[in-house]
Amino acid sequence: MLEKLKLVYGHHIISSPTNDKQILWYQTDKGEIFGVDKTELTARETLLLNSFLTPIDLSHTQQTEDEQKWYSYLFENKPLTVHHPVRVHYFKMDHQAEQRQQIKEAVNSSLECTQFIWTGAETAMLIQTNATSENGQLDQLNDLSQAITSDFLTDSFFLQGQLHLPNNHLQMRLLNEHQLFMWHMQRGKLRSGVATFYQCLPSLIRYDASVVFDAISDAFKETVFDRDVYRTLMTYMQCNLNASQAAKALYVHRNSLQYRIDKFIERTGLDIRHFSEASAAYFMMSLLDLS
Repeated sequence: MLEKLKLVYGHHIISSPTNDKQILWYQTDKGEIFGVDKTELTARETLLLNSFLTPIDLSHTQQTEDEQKWYSYLFENKPLTVHHPVRVHYFKMDHQAEQRQQIKEAVNSSLECTQFIWTGAETAMLIQTNATSENGQLDQLNDLSQAITSDFLTDSFFLQGQLHLPNNHLQMRLLNEHQLFMWHMQRGKLRSGVATFYQCLPSLIRYDASVVFDAISDAFKETVFDRDVYRTLMTYMQCNLNASQAAKALYVHRNSLQYRIDKFIERTGLDIRHFSEASAAYFMMSLLDLS
């Protein structure tokens, strides 16, 4: 839709948030945010845009230089050099526009190395720029969700994304992950609190398996493309996550199997010792057709 609007309004369409009071901001069904110079719109055109798009208020949105760079990288296809793995927490909360800076400050005080980007009237991406398998921040997200509910008297929702590698596919992976979150939100699947991409995966696959395929982290793909890793994972799952049984089936010592599992968790951030994440790994390997 945004591309079609650009054909009509050309250079009057802008994507980067600005404090210019002449800009009217809208969000598409896919979560795309854009602005239009209202001096270029007739009253009828403004009414038409308001009828099939969601008007949003960005007047209370303040971005740091790094946040502007991430926004431009994701939504304007501008280049960005990323040196470390990345994880995004997707955030939704009903709030007033004037509360935005308070919400951002509450988030930044709880989550270290996080770039906060509003992506809609109620949604934001919290980009963790130093992500590892050991700092998924789930505990902090749970504490933050409870604090926001208490302080702002409204429910909040966080969806923890995957661990992504800093490569040429990063933008595409994050945008597909974001699209899945937006669909999950619009379908009314969100509940107050914290969930993970892997916990929501069965529902996300029903939305569009091809989008899930394109969203799967390269950290996961590169790891499971190793045939020995794939065989180890499948055997472990076929043995109902019983490490002793799986070690016997693979003819290896239990400690050797545990080492392989630990290395998989370290590389992907996916803890397959738990059922929800093991089942997510199984679904993703099925989508990748590794058999």
